Amino acid sequence: MKEFMLVFRSSVQNEEVFAKQSPEQLQAELAKWNTWMAGIAQQGKLIGGQPLYPQGKVLKGTSKKLTDGPFIEGKDMVGGYLLIKATDVNDAVEPLKFRKGVPPSTHLKVPLKCAK
Repeated sequence: MKEFMLVFRSSVQNEEVFAKQSPEQLQAELAKWNTWMAGIAQQGKLIGGQPLYPQGKVLKGTSKKLTDGPFIEGKDMVGGYLLIKATDVNDAVEPLKFRKGVPPSTHLKVPLKCAK
């Protein structure tokens, strides 16, 4: 099997709405993600993954200066990633066909890359 990386991207506006959810809404959304990921794991396809926080550090230029960031300057931001095993790209996109009421968040853009 090949390894694929699913990169979860969302708009800045959607991330701001997500951050303002009540604790109950956040728990409900996380439960959907956990159910969806458990299904991938049960198929033996889940390698790993993590959500990514918006704050961090940026290493810039030839001087390799470390600064606070990254600051949202674009329309999209990366919210997390998954590594999965699949036979080919068609098999890899199968978990992205969100069905049975388990979106997770349907507003996401998910680029798919095959690992070498």
